Amino acid sequence: MKKMLMLFLFIGTLISCTTAESETEITTGESTSGSTTATVNLNVINSSSANQSGYIVMMFNREVKENQPLPEILFQKTSNSEGKVSFDLEDYIVKNGNGPYFFEAFLQTSNGFNLESITHPTFLVMSGQIRTTSIIVK
Repeated sequence: MKKMLMLFLFIGTLISCTTAESETEITTGESTSGSTTATVNLNVINSSSANQSGYIVMMFNREVKENQPLPEILFQKTSNSEGKVSFDLEDYIVKNGNGPYFFEAFLQTSNGFNLESITHPTFLVMSGQIRTTSIIVK
């Protein structure tokens, strides 16, 4: 009887450990690692994988739809000479939750913004987590 009880406890422990570990990846194509801040790093590239500077990357709490008004812009940053943009979201997610958050790249025109994203990264962002991926533009 003791052996059966020990076997059930051992199996229950294995199952609970496996379930907790499998929930850390939400989307594919990005890396995740532990940290003290919640950060999203995006590399703005074209379809040839060349870095693209001067693109305005915006974060939203709703999906952006072409030919419709933009949802509320939560944050925006311009890609640097290496095509990189980084959002420190620790304080924001503590107050507003883990998301999901939607990221899009734009170029500014005389009439506003032109959506340039080919890929549309979407993340749940957890405290202490770093998300890194690319956003491909036209």
